[in-house]
Amino acid sequence: MLKQEENDLICQVGPGTPMGNLMREYWVPAMLSTEVPGPDSDPLRVLLLGEKLIAFRDTNGKVGLIQNHCPHRGASLFFGRNEEAGLRCVYHGWKFDVDGHCIDMPNEPAESDFKSKVKAIAYPTQERNGIIWAYLGPRTTPPPMPELEANMLEGATATAFQLECNWLQILEGDIDTTHVGFLHYGGLRAEDQIPGSFSDYQLRQKPAHFEVIDTPGGVAYGAKRPGPAGQNYWRIAQFAMPFYTFTPPGVLGVKKNNGARVPMDDHHTMTFFMNVGGRRPNTGPSAAFPEKLPNSSDWYGRFRFAQNAANDFRIDRDEQRRTPGRRATPASPAS
Repeated sequence: MLKQEENDLICQVGPGTPMGNLMREYWVPAMLSTEVPGPDSDPLRVLLLGEKLIAFRDTNGKVGLIQNHCPHRGASLFFGRNEEAGLRCVYHGWKFDVDGHCIDMPNEPAESDFKSKVKAIAYPTQERNGIIWAYLGPRTTPPPMPELEANMLEGATATAFQLECNWLQILEGDIDTTHVGFLHYGGLRAEDQIPGSFSDYQLRQKPAHFEVIDTPGGVAYGAKRPGPAGQNYWRIAQFAMPFYTFTPPGVLGVKKNNGARVPMDDHHTMTFFMNVGGRRPNTGPSAAFPEKLPNSSDWYGRFRFAQNAANDFRIDRDEQRRTPGRRATPASPAS
């Protein structure tokens, strides 16, 4: 178990924190393209790595991501008017382009050049297959974009949802393969599963033997369980810096998807799922995602589940009693 100071070190992501500084060295998913759907569409509040930012798509289709507070008197640029290739503050009309340059200052004399001396904090963005990426780091020239198949290949799609916990709490669930037989398959019986299916192996033997190897960008790991005579069943997954996971459900060589557990702040995480294609039919129980609440304009108003901590995740105690967790049935040892 981590000590409190170790937990703080790895989970706190705001500006100036060690983990926050590390994550800012990478391009990070910031929002879905659909959240700023067209030129001059409504500005969007984006909470990312502990920073309150405003996103907007300008008249030319470029996406800007700039500081929340206008550099002049601190009014929120969320209330600004998105027009003619810039976001205009409602207080004094100062207007900023996607790079943060002040391009109009209507309360200054026409001969004034003061606007050339004012710049809002703005972060570079790139858009790729439904995701708008941002670079919040110190480099003048950002590093290359991450080469993730599920965000690069033809037919790539992206979805997002928010969870009320820190990024590491979610990510460690991705790399913890033994919880699957309890949490996800806990209401199923091993004897009802298709022999040789993922759920069959997960339910027949809950413990697993782990092996881990380092990779250039993170780690790869496998969980071994007894399989058919003379064989083992391996559940293989990968983690890549700083918060990407490639979870095992699917068929090796077929599945092309991954998750990104992107910190909004120290207590909220936005997950982006990237996907190309789908699972092979009849390879396991179908996933059912909870209902989502309508998006709102507040800082935590994006992609929330209707089942949440405030309503105890709508737990059904009667259903819980009807389908108690079962211990695994004995498995024949692999030879």
